[in-house]
Amino acid sequence: MGIHPPDYDKVERELWKKHGSEVVILLDRQDLGLMRRIRTFCERFGFDEREVCKKIENDFMFACCFAKDAKKTGFEEKEAEKYLRMFPNIMRLFKTLPKSGKNAKYLDENGSIITGKKPTGIKSLDFTWIVGNTHIRCFAAHKVTRESGGAQDHQRNELLRLLQSFNRSTDTKIALFAICDGPYYNEQNLSMLRECTRKEPPYSFACPIGDVPQIVEKLLLQ
Repeated sequence: MGIHPPDYDKVERELWKKHGSEVVILLDRQDLGLMRRIRTFCERFGFDEREVCKKIENDFMFACCFAKDAKKTGFEEKEAEKYLRMFPNIMRLFKTLPKSGKNAKYLDENGSIITGKKPTGIKSLDFTWIVGNTHIRCFAAHKVTRESGGAQDHQRNELLRLLQSFNRSTDTKIALFAICDGPYYNEQNLSMLRECTRKEPPYSFACPIGDVPQIVEKLLLQ
């Protein structure tokens, strides 16, 4: 379709640089978050706060050590949303769902979409949209997972549980997407997820975000 999926690594690098360039400005404003990071640093290593602040003002490389963590800005979900909103003709009434609270959406163990009450061990769903001019409503859970390891396996297993629960759904007007981005989702891990998807209505899919528009187009033909 000529629209490239998000480059999360590039966006993260740009955010780190942006945050690094803002440190001196934030120091001048006595920003509470920055001052908390500086004081923690001073307490940890026994440095004088005034000397550290002076070095931040005069040493850009040192200042970058106190930049706001780019990974904690939620940029990956924002980039995913931005990309998926580029297909309004086939992904109608697109919404980003709340992470928690009375309007958050979850998938219960029977594969039903529920609102507000969080089931134990289940993450909230991230996005929803309607497929073109059909009545099929899609829900999506999105993960960006990089390195392998225990925490990363946990993220994959969260998606696995969603797909396994959805296998009990009987609502043919619902489809579920487990959107899995990042190098962690190699052939082995992606295959593990795809083994739990449904090939008949109600459909479910495990794929990188760049495959979502093509899959939605195929749903239009069902």
